[in-house]
Amino acid sequence: MQLPTHLILRIAACLSAAFFSPACSSSDARARDAMSAYQTAAAANDSVGARKALLELVRAKDDVPEYWADLGKVETSMGDYNGAYYAFGRAYELDRSNVDVLRLLTQLALRAGDIPSAKSHAGELSVLAPGDPWPKLVTGWAAITESHFDQALAAADGLLSNTPYDPSATGLKSRALIGLGRMPDAIDLLEKQVQGQPSDSGSLQLLSQIYQRQGNWPKVLAVSERLSALMPGDRDNMLRLIDAAFRSGNVPAARQASLRLLAPGAEPSLISKVLDLWMDYWPSAQRIEDARKLAASAAGLQQRLAYAAFLNRAGSPADAVRLSTDAARLPVNACNADANAVLADAWSRMGNVGPAMSRFGAVLAFDPGNSTALRGRAELEMRTHQTAAAVIDAQKLVASQPSSDRDRLLLAQAYATAGNGAWANRTLWQAFHDLRADEKIFAALLATKKGDAEATRELQEEFDRERDQAIGRGLI
Repeated sequence: MQLPTHLILRIAACLSAAFFSPACSSSDARARDAMSAYQTAAAANDSVGARKALLELVRAKDDVPEYWADLGKVETSMGDYNGAYYAFGRAYELDRSNVDVLRLLTQLALRAGDIPSAKSHAGELSVLAPGDPWPKLVTGWAAITESHFDQALAAADGLLSNTPYDPSATGLKSRALIGLGRMPDAIDLLEKQVQGQPSDSGSLQLLSQIYQRQGNWPKVLAVSERLSALMPGDRDNMLRLIDAAFRSGNVPAARQASLRLLAPGAEPSLISKVLDLWMDYWPSAQRIEDARKLAASAAGLQQRLAYAAFLNRAGSPADAVRLSTDAARLPVNACNADANAVLADAWSRMGNVGPAMSRFGAVLAFDPGNSTALRGRAELEMRTHQTAAAVIDAQKLVASQPSSDRDRLLLAQAYATAGNGAWANRTLWQAFHDLRADEKIFAALLATKKGDAEATRELQEEFDRERDQAIGRGLI
């Protein structure tokens, strides 16, 4: 995580409208209203509402450290550690004597894997609070990053000798044990820890990663359910819960958790992530019916378009046409580009090739990087044997969506369709190294090694190493 630049831009984007628009009331009045909204949301356990209210509060009064600290706590509970780090950073800038906030900054820097920042905060903490364990924990985690696992184990044991169930020291020791190849000992330590300390979310998260590495999806589900009770606003954990429920065959649990996330006002990106899991692991026709109902109750156009894009992929383009047509006006502009792209994709899947190609062109003439249009047109070009054009569009798509395994696979498919097997294979290898431990990329590469036992073994070993390295990465 690149903390300073990324987070400053992120918060600036959130706050700029307030700073540069005319005030319709005094900052004190806006702050009172925001505080009231925050207290109401907190009483209702509404993390999204609490976060929104606190953002309004710090817009109205950006010089009150307690407001920023409260925002940091809510962001943490929702799993938004980037936002939490920025909020706690602002709180500490405004009150350099707050040991609790400084300790949280140290923890979040470690969670992000930002060892230099963690060391810097730990140095300040050792001055403000002599004897605090976090400077020693930072030293231990720095040893983990340098693969000095024996040193990390010694540091953890020293801390645990004084506080046997300390969550942070337990996390450090378990990571050291994993690094030393003592996975059973790490699991035993963590299972005893969460039995004795049921609210230790860090140990539960690491256990979840280990069970996931082992392919033990029922246990991943059980741990994720415990974490959801502790941190109901953590969307990443909820996505992992849905994934594990589907993979363990517990469709009712997956559907229930999905519907919790798919609230009418859910962020479109979150909707898409849930629906991607539906696409991968839930072939039932019930997913179509649920998507229709959720789209009907969605709060806005972008939410409806997320469902429409899913319905296109799931084989119901007529529903996508119904959801996008009213908004898909011409000429294409910033407000309707996505709707036009979804409509064009629906037409393409329904066999209306000419209108689809024309509408894709109109969208891309306005917005050359529109991912829905690039993806849809590349797929249409492959179906209509325009392979050279498909490769070009897929290349542009990967350039705009470099972290999407789906789009890397589309580019490889475009090369293969064009008869360029060497570049298809090169694309898969590049994705394999860029998107570490990605199962879909691995499966696609594995298919190219069919019949070659030695190459298959080497690929499997490399993939296993990547998955092992991913366990506990960034966790404290």
